[in-house]
Amino acid sequence: MTPYFGAGAGQAIEVLRVIIRETASSSCTKDAFVLGRLLANSLTTLDTVTVALKVYQDVRLPSAQSVARESERRGHMLNFNTPDYHDGTDRGNEREEMNILKEKIICQFNLQGVGSAVAEWLVAESKLQASVSLCNER
Repeated sequence: MTPYFGAGAGQAIEVLRVIIRETASSSCTKDAFVLGRLLANSLTTLDTVTVALKVYQDVRLPSAQSVARESERRGHMLNFNTPDYHDGTDRGNEREEMNILKEKIICQFNLQGVGSAVAEWLVAESKLQASVSLCNER
């Protein structure tokens, strides 16, 4: 993963914040929370552990992919290598292009995670129940 999103350090800070506030809302704790709940669920047995892991992947992979894409996008932006904002070509309006880029960079700091670990767990739990039910019907 590219380093521009600051995800590793950010997630570590979020884990500390979450532990202190006793909530489960960061991306990092969502991973542990959802996986832990899935594996500890009474529906997860040796026969259904692959189903539980598939459910975990289905629930958490989109978020992980989003972080990777955002990291790459921010890297281009912060290295002034983004055609949408500034590609190094002198068009006589460099100041205007830099102001556009500045606003886009500032907006990045306003992004917040969506959903809580509990919300993701509830989605994962319902998927696990549905998947195990399908396995049992076979």
